[in-house]
Amino acid sequence: MNKFLGTILVIVLVGVFSLNQVFFIVDQRQQAILLQLGQPVGEPRHPGLHMKLPLIQSVRYFDSRILSVDPDPEQVVISSDQSEKGDGSSDGSSSDAALANITGEPIIVDTFARYKIVDSLRFMKTLRTISAANNRIEGILKNATKAALGKTTLKTLLSEERSDVMQEIQARVNEAVHKDELGIEIVDVRIVRADLTPALRTSTVNRMVSELKKRATETRAKGEEDALEIRSTAEKERTVIIAEAERDAQMLRGQGDEQAIKIYADAFNKDREFYGFMRSMEAYKNTLADEETRLILSPNSDFFRYFDRRKGQ
Repeated sequence: MNKFLGTILVIVLVGVFSLNQVFFIVDQRQQAILLQLGQPVGEPRHPGLHMKLPLIQSVRYFDSRILSVDPDPEQVVISSDQSEKGDGSSDGSSSDAALANITGEPIIVDTFARYKIVDSLRFMKTLRTISAANNRIEGILKNATKAALGKTTLKTLLSEERSDVMQEIQARVNEAVHKDELGIEIVDVRIVRADLTPALRTSTVNRMVSELKKRATETRAKGEEDALEIRSTAEKERTVIIAEAERDAQMLRGQGDEQAIKIYADAFNKDREFYGFMRSMEAYKNTLADEETRLILSPNSDFFRYFDRRKGQ
């Protein structure tokens, strides 16, 4: 009985082993190539159940998902386009002007790429492993980044036009991998970080401070010029207003004196004696109002003629 069970177990194991040698499964995340004595046979196998010849044929699996390449940050020399410098210094922004002046200087750029194996047979012939593919793509990505940024200014790289630069890098990398027939396709390229080097950052900050001081000096000078012009205009208007007011006052005083003289003349012509009396009373009031006033006059002076009782009688 034990022998029979042992025989059955051996048969089952041999059957399982045989099935494993004949059938193989390709996962949804994979694509496979059938190798016969180390050479590819037929087209790549897609997800599902497939057959192979035992012992003679083997299976090589490749990832069908999107893979990533993340090279180390490196220094890249940006463009030295002088036209950007002129545009940056004329828009009134000191930060843009300082960035526009950074030409032909290295910056630190950190990029990454995403790719997909689209032809596993060609991939196996050219690159063979994911590690080799990553190294190859890193070199192509670095060259494409240097070529694209070589004609791009930092101001452009830090603006909305950054997406255009990334698309250009992706196009360059795809062109290179297609030319070399690597069996892969770049699906995305991103610039994670673009920083100034420490030395360049210091010089840029100093340049921005200098630009701000220059703008402050120009603004103060313009303000003083405008203030001087405003004060000069105000002083001129003040002089004109005062002169016109004095002219009008002189005219009004002249008209008032004219009317007063006419009134006095009319009153004098109506009753000369009464007019003389009133004028004398007014003179007495104005002259003798102060107790300390001393007058030295003759008793017969006409000034005191209304004090003479005999004349009053």
